[in-house]
Amino acid sequence: MNFYGNKLFAVLLLAMLWAACKEDLVIDNSDQRFPLNLQTESGNDKVTLRWDAANVSDFEKYVLVRSRNPIPTGLRPVFSTGEFEIILQSDSVQKTAFVDQSLPIVEKLFYKLYVSFNERFVESAAMEVSFDNLLVDGNGAVIRFVRDSNWVILGDEFTGILRVVDYNTKKTKSQRSVQFTNADNMCLDVVVENGKSVLYWWAGYNNFYKFSLPELTQLGFWSVPFSGFSVLAGSGDKIFTTQYDYNQSFAVRRKTDMSVVKEHYRTDYYTHRTLAMLDKSTNRIVEASPYRIMVYNVDETNGEVTNFVEKNTNSFSVFNRDMPVSQNGQYFIPQYDGSVYDQNLNLIVQIPFQNNGYADVDFSADGQFMYVAYLDFSFGGTLIQKFKFPSLEVVGSRRFNSASPRALEAVEGGVIFVGSGVNGFNQVLVKKLDL
Repeated sequence: MNFYGNKLFAVLLLAMLWAACKEDLVIDNSDQRFPLNLQTESGNDKVTLRWDAANVSDFEKYVLVRSRNPIPTGLRPVFSTGEFEIILQSDSVQKTAFVDQSLPIVEKLFYKLYVSFNERFVESAAMEVSFDNLLVDGNGAVIRFVRDSNWVILGDEFTGILRVVDYNTKKTKSQRSVQFTNADNMCLDVVVENGKSVLYWWAGYNNFYKFSLPELTQLGFWSVPFSGFSVLAGSGDKIFTTQYDYNQSFAVRRKTDMSVVKEHYRTDYYTHRTLAMLDKSTNRIVEASPYRIMVYNVDETNGEVTNFVEKNTNSFSVFNRDMPVSQNGQYFIPQYDGSVYDQNLNLIVQIPFQNNGYADVDFSADGQFMYVAYLDFSFGGTLIQKFKFPSLEVVGSRRFNSASPRALEAVEGGVIFVGSGVNGFNQVLVKKLDL
């Protein structure tokens, strides 16, 4: 080995010995000659950590550790592991603050500060930071908000679990095992009957249920041929459906037994037909299908349709489950091209298209704003934007880098966002946002 080879070998050996010595550093809190106070402040998807400068002459470095679980006393902060992550190492004694902005989507995180000096570590007390996140196991195949409540209905087709969760208390109100067939063949609606919310759910392939809310007590079951695509419960004793049958029909049914009052056949051969209620007092309904929008009134007595307005479009895709409608029923978004129409099918405005399109839209209760959840593949997650309506001026936004958009619902003081695949797991995030 030549001179340069010997020198390189010696340098590498010294580096290995130094690293080994560092790994042998122990936690020793017995000789703490300075206050080690870690303070945290959270907000807007970030955590700010502050501490007092170490008043020692032989200071080596600060180390900040973050974990989803409590950090035990005596942990040596040498390497990041799957459970404990080193988020800061600094050899500047004047470095007394750090902003943690790369946060996972969790309900709480734990932090601990270490100071290395005189070949030992001194550790602070662990700090716990809680976040306003509700995480629920499942894939979010079924999502429905219950208006005028804090409840969200979540269904997971893999486990067959249907849940009602409260996004304010972060608690599950009820859950039950149900027969899921295919999320694409499920449709549901919530309506108030006798002062109490109930869920009508066509679970696909003949299975039509009625459940109480929030208890999820089964109140009824009917074997209805074929699978439904859209269910719309009227305020009276009728329910309106579209379904995967041979006639692509819109049907008026009796709530008591799901028998048909009258069917209206469509001749365009598209089975994807989404319904939304514009005015319950007159049963003013919008029906959206590929390349076509229809608005009409339904007579519950005989099922006849009147005041029919129709418009052909260039858009194929429709909202599968819950068509966005303003709370006064004057405006709605029937198709995924982002066009906003009024009840006379006049085009009002078109939502800006970004990245890979949007997943859901909703209007604020006062009708002055629109919330749009975009698929944001460039960041691996979701972009939510708040627009003035109808000017579409952007007045707020929020990103989630590790949750795919599933649904959102405007509520008093903000919007409820539901995202799936949180942090790469089979989890659903339910979070209230103030944009």
